[in-house]
Amino acid sequence: MDVLRWFLAFAPVAIYLMIVGSLNLARRPVLLTGTQDRLLLGLSLVGLVIVGPMELFLPMAAYIHYGGAIWLILVILLVLVVGLVILTAPPRLVIFNTAPHQLRAIVAETAIELDATARWAGDCLVLPGLGMQLFLVASPGWRNVTLSAIGPHQDYQGWRTFGKALARRLAATEVPPNPRGLMLVAAGLALLVAVSVGVFQGNPSVAAVLNRVIPF
Repeated sequence: MDVLRWFLAFAPVAIYLMIVGSLNLARRPVLLTGTQDRLLLGLSLVGLVIVGPMELFLPMAAYIHYGGAIWLILVILLVLVVGLVILTAPPRLVIFNTAPHQLRAIVAETAIELDATARWAGDCLVLPGLGMQLFLVASPGWRNVTLSAIGPHQDYQGWRTFGKALARRLAATEVPPNPRGLMLVAAGLALLVAVSVGVFQGNPSVAAVLNRVIPF
């Protein structure tokens, strides 16, 4: 695999690692909706899919017939598939850089504020007034918590209302940065530098353009 393919495959992954690491270093908990979280993950994997299974199983007859335009068709199909997965996935909320016990208290306060009939059963929370049933999935080492939907019957408007109210409460909560976020930022930065240097050194045309812009 040439250096351009390495860059296409791993540069989005490096950026994803740096973004997630930055979220874990924030001074306040950061909430992402399930759509935002899946979209961010999907974009980070697009390069790997293109240079991996997409190129491996590329129909040669289609390439001969359409030429380079086949890549545009395949990328559009990939985007449609990713969009379909995101739109049909059950709702969820992902909260970065907050302890599970701290988030549970904030979730409980938010739930009672929006629905007086809200009730807990272990780590499960039911909000009949909002048409929601969710389960708290914690990653204590990373101080990240996911609120995942339980069952197929969910009110998406209720999830949006709950997510906005929870985000407002989290914005008023101050937390210490998660030191492990530095690991992700450093790993992402190192990976991005490695593939970028490989492109500049392994591709003479790119190196020539770079020399004209930044002489050294």
